[in-house]
Amino acid sequence: MPIFQDNRELVRRLNWLRISFVLVFVCLFAQLWSLTVLDFDYYQNLAERNRVRILPQIAPRGLIHDREGRVLVDNVYGFNLLLFRDEMSDLDATLQFLMDGLDITEEVLRERLKAAGSYSIYQPVVLKENLSMEETAYLLARQSEHPEVEILTQPRRIYRYGSLAAHVAGYVGEISPAQLQEPEFRQYKAGDIVGQFGVERTYNQTLTGRDGRRRVQVDSRGRILHDLEQIDPIRGEDLTLTLDLDLQATAENLLGEDTGAVIAFDARNGEILVMASRPAFDPNQFAIRISRKEWDQLLENPDHPLQNRTVQNAFSPGSTFKIIMALAGLERGIIDAETTVTCKGSVDLYGHRFHCWKEEGHGEVTLLEAIQHSCNTYFYLLGQKLGLQEIAHFSRQLGLGVPVGIDLLGEASGLVPSEEWKRQARGEPWYPGETISLAIGQGPILVTPIQLARAVGIIATGRSPRLHLLKGDSQQGSTAGRELLSPVFAPENLQTIRDAMWSVVNEGGTGQAARLANYQVAGKTGTAQIISLSTREQLSESELESLEDNAWFVGFAPRDDPEIVVAVIVQRGGSGGSSAAPLAREIFRLYHAKYKNRGPAGVEVASQANQEKKL
Repeated sequence: MPIFQDNRELVRRLNWLRISFVLVFVCLFAQLWSLTVLDFDYYQNLAERNRVRILPQIAPRGLIHDREGRVLVDNVYGFNLLLFRDEMSDLDATLQFLMDGLDITEEVLRERLKAAGSYSIYQPVVLKENLSMEETAYLLARQSEHPEVEILTQPRRIYRYGSLAAHVAGYVGEISPAQLQEPEFRQYKAGDIVGQFGVERTYNQTLTGRDGRRRVQVDSRGRILHDLEQIDPIRGEDLTLTLDLDLQATAENLLGEDTGAVIAFDARNGEILVMASRPAFDPNQFAIRISRKEWDQLLENPDHPLQNRTVQNAFSPGSTFKIIMALAGLERGIIDAETTVTCKGSVDLYGHRFHCWKEEGHGEVTLLEAIQHSCNTYFYLLGQKLGLQEIAHFSRQLGLGVPVGIDLLGEASGLVPSEEWKRQARGEPWYPGETISLAIGQGPILVTPIQLARAVGIIATGRSPRLHLLKGDSQQGSTAGRELLSPVFAPENLQTIRDAMWSVVNEGGTGQAARLANYQVAGKTGTAQIISLSTREQLSESELESLEDNAWFVGFAPRDDPEIVVAVIVQRGGSGGSSAAPLAREIFRLYHAKYKNRGPAGVEVASQANQEKKL
């Protein structure tokens, strides 16, 4: 046996063992380096979230008042359910827990989570607003089992009068992905509530407050131990509108179940007093997230309750257009106040017979009498002499065919036709006979109620202050006193039209239903066909019921030094003298009682239930 053993194998094994220890040590050191140096912030945040929770403190939006300081749009606090997704371990279990105790379906819950897909994982998701006391008690009793849910008191919008002035106030909703890409919403994040329509949308930046936050320490079950930091939210700025809720309630009550619109403004400064559109909607539906079923019902309603008919819908002006024709004829010297025409009930022009609404005719009529009794024949002949170009020119001079510039989004332009428009839109030339129909406000001419009201305001005062809803001179877009149009018409011509409009109401004309004994109302009626006479002859009585003519009345008061301008349209209302004029009379009556006599308003701002009841 050799004295010295061969230890080389042992040494080799020991070397491998040393290398293994070194490698293990290097790995452990690298991991420690990663935990303590490279990923320190990440793991510190994880640890922080295990004991610290940030609860959002949503800022209330500013209030919206009418001109007298009455609150139209307010805030109320309610219990909202928030889900912290970063603390959720089992989605199905959480959803089942919520469905067991809350009045909510799995479909709605998953829809809310899907909509929050663009949120940061650490941003809580509102799963349900306005929890009932029973739902709140259910969640609180089991919150230790579900630390991923939290109940917070948060503000939501409340529209105190329901559908009253809904198209003016508008509504709020969650910001959309498309809006997040717009510069206007640069400072917002997914999930924020913003104005989506009406004044809420136009003045969203003003109404939006500054959110706060609350940092709290929680235990492993999500229970709050104590506060670490509190940053209080700051409420948005309040707005005061030019709207008068008494006049607004009167207009909406009078429209009742009819489809139509009423616009009234102060002729001296352009302040909107009434902006009523029916049918309407309840913006409170949107304040707690409108359901898909409710949204579809609004969209599928054939009368389109979401549309603000005063600014978004354009209609044929019918015989109200005759005052514009008359002014154009006076300005061009084609007629004067004494120019007469003999109306025999119809007239043949360009190979076609054009009828007056009075079959037996009006006989010999002056301009005043033609406006007073709305004689078609007079204006057929005037239209032939003026021609399309002059009619279009004076229509635009009075603000038709262009947006008024009201501080609401989505305003329609209307349409004042031209030969070029006809070629581009229909690929046809303009035919002379079309000018004859245009002369009485029929054919391809479309105006919004607010455009027609502004035109009447120009005739009444000779001026055109910009129409606006925000009262005062704040920097957030008040337009009081600024001129949009600068029309220049001969004062004597304007006075001739005013006198004729006064006779329409006060001397047995078509608008006598708007007459008031103690207030000098001037106006013009209009009955606008929505189908041609040839088409009407082919339809049955039942089919014609839904295609009744639109009824118009436009006017101002008092006759001298006008203060208020009113325009009314009742869709499918038939005659303007019987449907629209009486409604306008009530607006003039209340305005006079309230602002001139300083007596009782004569109307109480209606409750939501009363708003739906037609007077």
